[in-house]
Amino acid sequence: MNFKILLIKILFSVLILTSNVFAKALPPGSGIGDIPANVLILLDKSGSMGARMTSGAGVYYPQGTAFDSNGDAFVGQYYTYGIKKFTYATGQPDTSFGTNGLFRGTGTRGNCPIYYPRGMKVHNGYLYVTQYYGRKVVRINLSTNVCTTVANINYYSSTLDIQNDILYVLHRSGIVVRNLATSTNISCSFTGNLRNNGDFAYGMAVDHTGNNMYMQEARYLHRYEIQANKCPKTSYSSRWSSSPFSTYSFGMAAHPTDDKILYGTNYYQHRLHKVTFTSGKTSIVSNAHVGRCCSGASKTGNVRMRYPMGIRIDATNNRIALADYYKNSLQFFDLNLGFLKEIGGSAGTRMTGAHEALKAIVTDSSLTSGVNFGFGYWAWGGNPGFRSWSGNITTGNASPCTSTACIKVRAHKGGAARINQIVSSVSPGGGTNAADWAKQAKEYYLHGSLSPIDKKLTCQNSYVLVIGDGYWGNHNSAKNTVKMLLKSHGIKTFTVAYGSGLSGSGINNFRDMAKAGGTNDVIIASTAASLKTQLKAAISQVIASKLSFTAPAITATIAEGGSLFQAQFDYVQNQEWQGTLKRTAINSSGVVDPDDKGNWSAADVLKKNISNRKIWTVLTGIDYKTDYNNFKDTNWQAIKNLFELTNNEVSEYHSKTSGTGRPQNTIRCANTSGVANGNDDENKGLINFIRGQDYFDYDADCNLTEIRQNPLGDIYHSELVVVGGPSAETSFVSTNQEAYWRSINGYDAWAASNKNRTEMIYVGANDGLLHAFDSATGKEEWAFAPPLVVPQFPLMANQNLNRAGKGGTNAIFGVDGSPVVHDMYFKSPLGTSKAWHTILFVPYGRGGAGFSVLDITKPKKPLHLFSIYNDTTFHQVHRVDHLGNFSAYPYIASSYALSSLQEAVAAKQNAEMSNGSQSCTNTLDNGLPKDQCFKSKTWTFPEPGLSKADLTILKDGKNYTSFNVSSNSNGDTVLNFADNITYYGWDACAGATGPCNTVSTDIGFSITAASTKTGVQNPKEYEYSKLGETWSAPRIFRLPLDGRRDTDISNDRYVAVMGGGYGTQYAGVGNALFVIDLEDLTNPGSIEKVIEVEDILASDIVNSTPGTPVVITPDTARGLDFTGALVYLNDFEGKITKFNLTNMKYDSLDLKTRKKVDLYDNTTLFWAGSTKTNGRYMFHSMDASIGEGKDKGQKTNTLWLFAGTGDYERIAGKETGTENVLLGIKDEDYPLFKDVDGTQKPIDPKKLTNITKCKNVTKDTTGASCPQKADAGWYSILSDFKKVTAEPTVSRGLVYFPIYKPSSSVNRCSLGDALICGLDDECGTNVSEQLGKNTGSQSNYTCKYVGQGVLSKIVTFAGKIFANIAGQADCDAITDAKKKAECKKKTDLVQIDAGVGSVSTYRSSWRHNY
Repeated sequence: MNFKILLIKILFSVLILTSNVFAKALPPGSGIGDIPANVLILLDKSGSMGARMTSGAGVYYPQGTAFDSNGDAFVGQYYTYGIKKFTYATGQPDTSFGTNGLFRGTGTRGNCPIYYPRGMKVHNGYLYVTQYYGRKVVRINLSTNVCTTVANINYYSSTLDIQNDILYVLHRSGIVVRNLATSTNISCSFTGNLRNNGDFAYGMAVDHTGNNMYMQEARYLHRYEIQANKCPKTSYSSRWSSSPFSTYSFGMAAHPTDDKILYGTNYYQHRLHKVTFTSGKTSIVSNAHVGRCCSGASKTGNVRMRYPMGIRIDATNNRIALADYYKNSLQFFDLNLGFLKEIGGSAGTRMTGAHEALKAIVTDSSLTSGVNFGFGYWAWGGNPGFRSWSGNITTGNASPCTSTACIKVRAHKGGAARINQIVSSVSPGGGTNAADWAKQAKEYYLHGSLSPIDKKLTCQNSYVLVIGDGYWGNHNSAKNTVKMLLKSHGIKTFTVAYGSGLSGSGINNFRDMAKAGGTNDVIIASTAASLKTQLKAAISQVIASKLSFTAPAITATIAEGGSLFQAQFDYVQNQEWQGTLKRTAINSSGVVDPDDKGNWSAADVLKKNISNRKIWTVLTGIDYKTDYNNFKDTNWQAIKNLFELTNNEVSEYHSKTSGTGRPQNTIRCANTSGVANGNDDENKGLINFIRGQDYFDYDADCNLTEIRQNPLGDIYHSELVVVGGPSAETSFVSTNQEAYWRSINGYDAWAASNKNRTEMIYVGANDGLLHAFDSATGKEEWAFAPPLVVPQFPLMANQNLNRAGKGGTNAIFGVDGSPVVHDMYFKSPLGTSKAWHTILFVPYGRGGAGFSVLDITKPKKPLHLFSIYNDTTFHQVHRVDHLGNFSAYPYIASSYALSSLQEAVAAKQNAEMSNGSQSCTNTLDNGLPKDQCFKSKTWTFPEPGLSKADLTILKDGKNYTSFNVSSNSNGDTVLNFADNITYYGWDACAGATGPCNTVSTDIGFSITAASTKTGVQNPKEYEYSKLGETWSAPRIFRLPLDGRRDTDISNDRYVAVMGGGYGTQYAGVGNALFVIDLEDLTNPGSIEKVIEVEDILASDIVNSTPGTPVVITPDTARGLDFTGALVYLNDFEGKITKFNLTNMKYDSLDLKTRKKVDLYDNTTLFWAGSTKTNGRYMFHSMDASIGEGKDKGQKTNTLWLFAGTGDYERIAGKETGTENVLLGIKDEDYPLFKDVDGTQKPIDPKKLTNITKCKNVTKDTTGASCPQKADAGWYSILSDFKKVTAEPTVSRGLVYFPIYKPSSSVNRCSLGDALICGLDDECGTNVSEQLGKNTGSQSNYTCKYVGQGVLSKIVTFAGKIFANIAGQADCDAITDAKKKAECKKKTDLVQIDAGVGSVSTYRSSWRHNY
């Protein structure tokens, strides 16, 4: 079920913006930015929330379909719900058609009724449509959207066809024939056998010659020859008394080139048929068919239909579209009935739209890191409020809690995960009383002991966010409560007017309440899409208003050649954060010269050259290679389709006129050129905003085309990569090295021919662009908008930031991951033969669960190879290939509401069509409920083939296990409950003036993460459903595909390995190692292997692998005798997993004990004993080194892995039980692979090498506690709630950890301290005193104090340590006068002398290619 959720996301961004105006979480360690806001979401669950949503990507009982000249599809929907157009490539609505993709005409009457549109076909730029009950044929000009009547039909018109400019319209009593070239009707005497056998004819088609018409009545199929006057003969030429389409075929279409082939739907047997006749068309040669009943997504070999109706053929692309009436979808087939794809899906209810929107919010890491979410529902019940809580904070229960009002989730860190788990169980039912939700908010926030408000925190903000879909009662009572909460306690209230059923007076009540609650204006979300966007905007608004604070970048890279490149940005409330990239000279001694004449700031250079800026993306039919500048407003319609790919939409920000459906300030710039009603101007404006214009009017002068003060977005988590001439190593000592592969394939010659290649800096920014800067001048040569990041751009637009004195936007995460470069010898999908190419792999980081791969061999002429994105909200994997083709691969949802079950859908339809009674019964008619309310112990789940083990059920917020699962004759999943489950298809509380408890059962369903039914089933090559936000950077190497049997390096393939990323609240997402094939020409971007990371038995942590893997190859560690790589990956559960991606044969050199080793074998090397209580999450990557056996008890040539722990998203947290650690762990089996964790899955923690088998070196400053051979490694405990803020760095025998210590003040809003801990790599001995002594109040610190704020990853150069600090370096603590002066010139950069040790180290990053 596809719903756009943009409105909800905007709403949350707005919410965050009002009090915390930065839209995404501030960098950890920025003081009051570390204190999460409290947001209590109160959702209307009244009966009207069960109303259908007919907008967005859902389809509402489709009856007819047609193709345009581009192969995109139209679908006619039931009653007056209009015609939608879908882009075939993306499966998303084409919003350039009608109004945002929906054309509704003039209702049931008028010049252009769209009233049961059944027959549809495109001809000469017009869409012709029959109106079954409208009794007309109309045509819509596809260029202008103008609709006119073509012919008045005095009878119910079923369908039409057009051949050779002749229009044939079938109605109950005959046909109408019209010459479209002359716009005249042709008088025909034909009456035919339209009711010869007691029923009407509904299906009709004319073959491509125009000589034969086929028509079916009941179970009879007739063929009529068409005469020279274009009229059918008065009697049939052929007749089949047992039609190949059985009884009732509402859809028929002739083959576009073969007049012997006819296609038709079989309504009652749920099939699509292909019938082949003899040349004389007198008998049937064959009758092939596809399809069976009923639920479940269609796929190759298992096509599911449920009462199919109209069909149409795309003669250009040889595709058939089928309108699947009860599945609410369009299905597509080739001309041999091969399944191609299915788009649309049930047009869900307001409630299910709210479910999806809320899940999108609570699984967005940019929001959850800055908000403690709580959740409740309200209607009009007898006992609202909040008085007590039983059980633990996450899974406990509130009192009172009824079917109409309940606080289900308390506002706390785990609230988001709990909301994601339980929200689908909330079903509609009840009345609407504002006083009830106001009472809930008041009693919860003001509770003496259970309130989430910490009175010691002066910087904490708390909010109520109310979502309602109609007029509410007791407005003034609620308003007085809201005023009190704001005035006396600073608690603000947002109101969201949701759905299309709101009256002007209802919206005014919402607006009045918002003003009383201090949030200025109502947030209006007429669709589920805008609900998603608006909620995100509101929550972002809450986060953003936490502080006005300026900080530098979080990344720094020192390049050879005397340049230090430093990314910096400023937080700006209610705006895009302003970034830059700076070059500063640095000499060979590590001394920075901020006054060098060659220094530059990319933001300053960009503003001077803004008119010549080149921004490009991948658009269907618009070649970026023409000028690398296709992301511009002249292509706005194509870009708009891209904006809406993942169900976001651009909110109307400026308008010419006011109205109840718009926030009041949208007319502030009404007189500015280009401003118009609707959102077409916003789509163009957003494009130009990305290009640097001030469309959202930051300076409030209504000049929407001027250039902003800083047009470059913030570079937050993305590390820089500098790429000049190719310089990979070709000197080799063994033929298993990649250096050898380069040497025998002409790398040196290719490198020499490119030695003068322009040196470029590639870096991602949160303006949504990958930037390419000339490293010598700072000039932006081009910027790339990844086509699967562009759909996030609408989240920038926030109506509620268009205020009287200032405009604004939400800051988002865009291209936030770290690009990786590698030279590869392969056949590019854009090439003809193997050649050397420089490849740039660009993960999106917090910008989304995806990545793009570019060919930057010619730095000023880059090429797009492929992009991938996993949409976990709408359960699709998107791919864009090298030719610009967009594909979407669906997988089943992870959670379902009661309203999605087959009987509930039917009961809802009965209510909409006034069929049956309003009584709650279990009476079935033809297998479906007869009445408008269904009450039964037996229900049919929408996904087939499931077992009880695949399902988790929550009933009334608690785990429910009293059910069994079986299958019916159609293969559907049947749920058999111990209790009756009730669903009201009608609003049983409509018109109620008091409490109403006539409600559906609160029950929700989830598919377990371990279910084999989840994930992309076809094609398996794109099973990216477990890919989370790609915080992990990839590592590229050559993989021996045949594993232990592989001895031929010429067959090895380039792959990228990366952690599964951050899965937020989705269990199973992000918990894997991905091996991605970079050479697959047939399926670009395909997966070679997904290796799931085994969970710890009974772990209370939802696992993810956000860190970058450590990859050991023969090129990074000499003396290895395998090809491929050993890979190490750490995770949230505190585990380190080792993966074998080599051709290694055995795990030991001992011939007697050795065991076989296979490709992709993996084992858990270590566990840190992590739990939610101790907070030992491994957010950051590891570093590694080869040990030298410093202590007599140690082994030489041992691989050491270094990691640190800490909850990076709640870095200022001081929860009881927090105990983080610094770790140095040995791999005693290196360089071999050996299984050390056993075969039990999930893993028994008692059988793992864990922290108790390591030496505690916390207090060791002399080496006395150095680990011995029997020890697994060392650990050092961090006291006072300290946490690691970035990955460790190994240099010269020491390992450096950046540390954050939360403020010791009672008021945690104060900024904490930044520390650097230096430890001996093999012994763990604390040698931080080598970095300088602490003085004053920091004199008791065991690690070096360097300032206040949070540190980036540490970089070492010329015997010095460099790190950016989000805060300020403490220059006064430096005793050397010269160094103190240097420090004060750049207070955002920590510069201290490094310690000294000795070790052979691996590069921790392959960003520099090798």
